[in-house]
Amino acid sequence: MKIIAIMGSPKGKGSGHKIVKMIEDRMIAMGNVEFEYLFLKDANIKPCIGCYNCVTKGEEKCPLKDDRAAIEQKLLAADGFILSSPVYMHSVSWLMKNFMDRFAYLSHRPRFHRQKMLIVVNTSVTGEKGALSTLKIALGYDRGARAVHELAIATPPWPQTERAVAEKERAIDVAAKKFYLSCLDTSLPLPTFNGYMDFFIMQKFSLICRQYLPADYTFYNDKVYYYDTKVNPIKAAAAKAIIGIYIYMMKDTGPGNVSWPATKKEEK
Repeated sequence: MKIIAIMGSPKGKGSGHKIVKMIEDRMIAMGNVEFEYLFLKDANIKPCIGCYNCVTKGEEKCPLKDDRAAIEQKLLAADGFILSSPVYMHSVSWLMKNFMDRFAYLSHRPRFHRQKMLIVVNTSVTGEKGALSTLKIALGYDRGARAVHELAIATPPWPQTERAVAEKERAIDVAAKKFYLSCLDTSLPLPTFNGYMDFFIMQKFSLICRQYLPADYTFYNDKVYYYDTKVNPIKAAAAKAIIGIYIYMMKDTGPGNVSWPATKKEEK
């Protein structure tokens, strides 16, 4: 079993690293597990400039030349990921947010379908809910790697009670076991009804917006689902029928004839 731990702390080996090491030790005790750490503070991942090329034209059109593509290949070869970040103002660190931004195209054209994800945050006292909700959508929402468990640990800058420590140790035990067991299953998940709904929405919008989202159109054209799998015709037909209504209600989301926002010069 190959696990990649993506560490979002600017410190590198701080409280978050200690927590993930505890998870590693417990998982290794359960079976044959190989851990690899990706410290974002040391990784060659340049700051996203928001050009949107990765979404519209394809990730290969990103103007930033760094190790993003190589990191993606490493992730594809793994069985599971741990995303670890300290809580900064009720969200993730800037390093983790930039990592997510650089892989934003996965929310349109997902992969990592067989990989499982454990999300881990550490905070002095509060703010864990915002950070966890942000990490849950990393690497493709539920279209890609699935978050099988969430772990939030308080690491205040003062000594803790024995009871508090015992509770945290138990929480780490549960997270490690659940993540380990989930990673044993390397098969592709069967599509759910919501999965069909999500796929058909993306497919329909890629068709409607093919002039503006050519990479999405190429990805979704002629597909029956995100990946090769057995399709349930009844669920798929029902999902398509509902999506037709949804697309009609969202018609103002698609392309129109007004360029907006526009500068005074552009308006002329």
